[in-house]
Amino acid sequence: MNRLDYWRSDAFLPDAFAWVDAALASAGQRRDADPTWSRVRPWGLVLALPLAGGGTVWFKATPEGSAEPILHQTLDAECPEHVAPVLAADLERGWLLLADAGASLGDDSEAEGVEPCSEPRFRAAMTSYAVLQEEVRHRVDELVGQGLPDARPQALPGVFDRLLEKLSRRARDTGDDDATALLARISTSRPLVVDLAASCADRPGSVDHNDLHPWNVAASEGQAVFLDWGDAMAAHPYASLLVPVRIGNTESRATGEALIAAYAHGRDEFVDPAEVLTVARLATIGRAWTWERSLALSTGPSEHDDAPLKWFSRILDPDPFAADRD
Repeated sequence: MNRLDYWRSDAFLPDAFAWVDAALASAGQRRDADPTWSRVRPWGLVLALPLAGGGTVWFKATPEGSAEPILHQTLDAECPEHVAPVLAADLERGWLLLADAGASLGDDSEAEGVEPCSEPRFRAAMTSYAVLQEEVRHRVDELVGQGLPDARPQALPGVFDRLLEKLSRRARDTGDDDATALLARISTSRPLVVDLAASCADRPGSVDHNDLHPWNVAASEGQAVFLDWGDAMAAHPYASLLVPVRIGNTESRATGEALIAAYAHGRDEFVDPAEVLTVARLATIGRAWTWERSLALSTGPSEHDDAPLKWFSRILDPDPFAADRD
């Protein structure tokens, strides 16, 4: 039985609750009731569990091969102020029990009727995130050895080749002529990928959250707390700018530029705009790879089935930060 089937089985919740209850008991706490919120997807299960006396803890089950539990433990050791505290972890089963970090900045912004990426706390979070990357950089080789996907520049031509092969095979198997034609166009960009990767390979890699946006950031005691590391990979540090700046640009180009400036403020180096653009263009390959790996865990059709090819095709666009055009 794979993990997704297990999560959907009658056996799962009693097993999970027994583990959570034992972990809480060791800390002098106990669960108060059934989950107040839950979500099951092929790439993870999440439960919000209320505590007796108030408060909430979060249980997360991750899929086979996920490096999220060991990554979250590593981040908790290296920069504990910027991640939800790990209350318990079972690396064999891929389970995490995390303290509550509060509402996300995205939810707060929606409630207040303000643009989330323009919110000063999110800009401040971008600065804190850049600092976090430096604090954890020395652990990246170790994390890759423990299963963190490697999308650093040196690895990207190989990632490109594997993605092209998998998506092309899928297009042929499903008779999708449009996808086959698009992948043929993408295949011609391989020399560009090799050249772009070589141009930025000298900068040491770090952890890339790979889905950094206001709904994955909370604020606790004035500190930015980064949530949901399930998509994370090793990458050029600037790759983390792809998602937030694209979203920021849907608000305004000035917002996207402000996010880059805020991130640069946390780096102990000159952040070259040309390098940022190069890395962001390459990061579309990593984002496509994340979607391909996530959807491979699904047992049926998904509303996100077109996401890997959609992101992969963005290597053809010289402006990776452009808002969606479809």
